[in-house]
Amino acid sequence: MAAPALIPIIKKVATYIATNPKALKKVVGIVIGVVVIIAMPIIALLGIFTGGVDLNIDRLQEMIVENQSSASGVMTEIEEKMLSAGYSHLNVKEAQAIYSLALFTRGSEEGFTDTLVGCFSEGQSDEDLIAKVNAAFGTNILASDFTSAVRKMRDEHIEPEPPPEETELPDTNETEVTTAP
Repeated sequence: MAAPALIPIIKKVATYIATNPKALKKVVGIVIGVVVIIAMPIIALLGIFTGGVDLNIDRLQEMIVENQSSASGVMTEIEEKMLSAGYSHLNVKEAQAIYSLALFTRGSEEGFTDTLVGCFSEGQSDEDLIAKVNAAFGTNILASDFTSAVRKMRDEHIEPEPPPEETELPDTNETEVTTAP
């Protein structure tokens, strides 16, 4: 039997490893490496399949609805204030685009909408508008990015026509009576 012959060899190897620090470090590193390589995937699989993660889906949905309703409220407020200030529907869409793309996190700040509306003026270029927005909100929006973002909207925008004014039409029921001489 070969097993009794291996016992003295194993004792010599164990003594060598225990007394030599370099050999001990190598053996411990190999053992830890093997354990990590084998054990970590097993631990990960067990974690995945045991369902230890508890997601509160109802609360998540409530938070999404709250964020959507607050964003919708800000968009409506932007539209109302821009129109009451005399700006076109295209300017309203541009202000809403700035809010959606860069200022979404600031919508709940006091006076946000008034500050955003104050950045607009008639006939201004995109560069002027974005410079005012950057100065007012401390952002670093590039005018070229804004122009690219609203290009399609501008191309497709048709300003609604005002309702036609009522004009008095001549009464057609009256007829002139002329007599022949």
